[in-house]
Amino acid sequence: MIGWLRRIFPGQGRTQASASPPRDPSEPFIINLFDDRVVVHRPDGQREEIAWDTLERVVVRVSNREPWAGAAWLILVGAPDSGQGCVVPADAANYAALLEQLRALPGFNQQKLDNALRDAAAGKSRTDAICWKRGAGETGGGSDAPGGNTGGSDNAGRTS
Repeated sequence: MIGWLRRIFPGQGRTQASASPPRDPSEPFIINLFDDRVVVHRPDGQREEIAWDTLERVVVRVSNREPWAGAAWLILVGAPDSGQGCVVPADAANYAALLEQLRALPGFNQQKLDNALRDAAAGKSRTDAICWKRGAGETGGGSDAPGGNTGGSDNAGRTS
């Protein structure tokens, strides 16, 4: 899972030659939503997916690295043993439909997402913020969220 994050957001010490080629903004990421999973088709031809029942966290990131500087991204992190996850920019096709599903998660923190989107619009980067985390604030029982997820908000931001 870390590998795909590094391809999208190259870390310290990586050379330009080993980084992913720049994304052509005219070619969108495409999100397909299913009852049991989310599938993201990237402009470079790669496909990422995550099953709703393995979703552990929803993180919002506003990068300060080119060519992603000032863009808001959602990172859907799967359970460690699932090897699943997706990285989705806010300008992806079907992004609004994905947001509708994520907002249905119990405890989804809309304020953190709104803050990140505001910073992205202002051209600022920011510390990663967890908008939803499985199990945080859980009070038991079932859920009407996608895939039967339960969870709450996590008030601590995360730096990467």
